[in-house]
Amino acid sequence: MHNKGIDNQNSGHRSRLITRLVANIRRFSQDQKGAIAIMFVILGSFLLGMAAFGFEGSRYVMEKARLSDAMEQAALALSAEDNGNRTIAAINRNNFLASEYFRRYMRNEKSVSRPVINVSDVVSVNENVQYVEYRVSAQTSHTSWFSSSFFPSFKPTVSVGDNGAARKYRSNIDVVFATDFSNSMNERLSGGSSRIQELKRIVLKLSTELYSYNQGNKVGFVPFDWGMHRGSNCRIALSTRTKVTALSTDIIKNLHNNVDYEKTINSIPNESDSEINVPLSQISYQPYGSDWACLKASPMSLETGLTANYNELLSINAMPAGGNTFVSSGILRAAQLLGKSTAAKRVLVIVSDGQDTVNEIITPTLIERGMCEKIKRVMSTRYSVGKIAFVGIGYTPTVDWKLCVGDNNFYISTNVNELEDDLRRAVFEEVGHNTLKRF
Repeated sequence: MHNKGIDNQNSGHRSRLITRLVANIRRFSQDQKGAIAIMFVILGSFLLGMAAFGFEGSRYVMEKARLSDAMEQAALALSAEDNGNRTIAAINRNNFLASEYFRRYMRNEKSVSRPVINVSDVVSVNENVQYVEYRVSAQTSHTSWFSSSFFPSFKPTVSVGDNGAARKYRSNIDVVFATDFSNSMNERLSGGSSRIQELKRIVLKLSTELYSYNQGNKVGFVPFDWGMHRGSNCRIALSTRTKVTALSTDIIKNLHNNVDYEKTINSIPNESDSEINVPLSQISYQPYGSDWACLKASPMSLETGLTANYNELLSINAMPAGGNTFVSSGILRAAQLLGKSTAAKRVLVIVSDGQDTVNEIITPTLIERGMCEKIKRVMSTRYSVGKIAFVGIGYTPTVDWKLCVGDNNFYISTNVNELEDDLRRAVFEEVGHNTLKRF
């Protein structure tokens, strides 16, 4: 009975303590109600602001990164085309190209500003190499998701800006066009006149652009059919085991057995005493007619060595096309001309509209034995690897020209616009390199 009384007394004491504590809490809550409300508002605003900055901030960082990528890719594209920024046509083309990159990269923006494109003057690095710099900048506007006047956040509309730049080196360049002047080049090219006339026009147009850079650029022109003639002799840069004193279709059909391939390739880019050098009077004219070989369709040789004089190139307009085709004769002669080049960059452009005729074995054998690799080594400089490009007009080659020139330098043109675009890429195309942007 005594213990039971003590337990009841302790239980009552605890109840009074709990009641007193609850009363104190209720009284504190009533007395501090305003302070708690203020703290809740402050804390709530802080949390909402942090959420807004977290979501929106990361969003705008990503948008800026996307814009930066668009700027850099646009600058690279502009440097690849290298239109300059001086004529209305060039300005319009550059704006269109840059805007297309922005449109593809920035699809969900409220607005995208017109790109600002700056092209630096060509800055001299040394006597052989110069560069041009394309710098693109723009701004995009974005509607904020959590904009509010009740808590810290971004403005209703936020502008994000960035820029990108690419630098393209313009080495002084020597280009030799080895061009097919066989009879099939007189056929019409879709969208234009004859293949040979369109080819001449485009070559002269590209030569004008090369000269306009005013860097000592030079152009050479090597026409060929089944060989070419210089003076009164037919000259073909093939070294033979036994001397060739006359040319006929029977001799040429078996010529691959007489060619010294090793000596021919080792001689590049020099002329050899053992290469074919036959008087034009010793060319048999049957069964292909009187002009089947060595550019007999032309009364004079219109080969043009490397020159910076545009007027010297104009002579190609007077040269007719006729005869059969032997592409290697043009390649080997063009390599001899480029061997005399002192330019920082050297390019050989081969243009043909058909397979070799009379003998289809020599060219693929030369390619397999390393003719193209030897030419590239000869053309290479400390500034640039030698480049060979092949442009086929309206046919699918059976010779694996990609083995010679590489996938990126092989083109097939089916109309006049494609021919001009492909020749332009063969001569000029070199993608620039991104450089430091402005912060």
